[in-house]
Amino acid sequence: MFPKNSNRLLPFAFCLLLFAFYWACGEKYPLPNIPNDPNSGLNAAGDTLYLQLTPVWNAANGYNFKAPEDVYADKDGLDPFVYVADTGNDRVVMMTPAGRVLGSISIPHPTALTQDRNFNLLVVNNTNRIYKINLVAANHVIAAAPVDTVKNLIQLDHPEWQFTGIAAYEDFRYYVTRTDASGAASAIISFSGDNNYEGPLPLVANGTGLLATARPSAIVAERLDGISFIFAQIGNNSFKVQWLTTSSDIGFVPKIHPSSDPESESVDLFRAGKFRQPEDVAVDRANNLLVIDAASDSLFRFNSGGTEDPAVSFGGSGNGERQFRHPMGVAWSDRTVYVADTGNNRIVRFQLSTELP
Repeated sequence: MFPKNSNRLLPFAFCLLLFAFYWACGEKYPLPNIPNDPNSGLNAAGDTLYLQLTPVWNAANGYNFKAPEDVYADKDGLDPFVYVADTGNDRVVMMTPAGRVLGSISIPHPTALTQDRNFNLLVVNNTNRIYKINLVAANHVIAAAPVDTVKNLIQLDHPEWQFTGIAAYEDFRYYVTRTDASGAASAIISFSGDNNYEGPLPLVANGTGLLATARPSAIVAERLDGISFIFAQIGNNSFKVQWLTTSSDIGFVPKIHPSSDPESESVDLFRAGKFRQPEDVAVDRANNLLVIDAASDSLFRFNSGGTEDPAVSFGGSGNGERQFRHPMGVAWSDRTVYVADTGNNRIVRFQLSTELP
């Protein structure tokens, strides 16, 4: 007799078997050159800070990414793979965490992606449609996976809509961040598990305060914590990164609040000028919030109360170690931070010095 939650464990077991299959049976896709340099990026291992892992997934090491704008890795560990929105090459790439390329599938100009609990990849590309890649139907061979285009009647009526970010929640439902050329359509909209458009969340469009959206750029949801999500926005809003949850009495409420004491300094997350162009957000297992800012070429980390650890946050313009050029995507899985370093045509990975082997 199976345990009560065995139905939720079966996909996990399937992915583990699949992962072992890929490694045991060889690979038809070319394996990039991976240099054997385990000491690279470890020159400050005595401090608690993010250290860059080798190899960098760039052209010098055999990866031909072109302006990748997003990277996805399952925080809960149910899917052991990493997915890259390789925007300039019009494809989504499937990889192992060690950097082994398993294949790709053509999607026009993908800019953001996530995954639901059926192992479907959900992709948006700044149009008014959503692409759904069914990995299970193709036994996780991404090049053979069927692709469904989600475009309901309400979407057909609004060709000006631009979907900029996507996040799955409650197993199979998902949120999408929406804007248009003017920003007037700014909203977070909800879709049901059968891809039905449910409408926008009750947030103020083009507002400047909390519970308002102004050209939202990204969203990430907590599947196992009720209705809880974080979104970033690049429009004229003083609260450019907001973490919202729900109250049984009044609906959506901020999970992180600015200081209520006018004589005290505001929470770091809401400090004036902290963000210039926050393009993506992620959450680690300890509920630390990661924000990538394309304009300042920086990665910021805040705890669940919105306090920043400036020793852990880092950045700088360039293509060297711990530097970025217009980064657009960030993800966290198994102690590793993945950054889509768009302007440098690469994916870079980091781990805390205290968590390295």
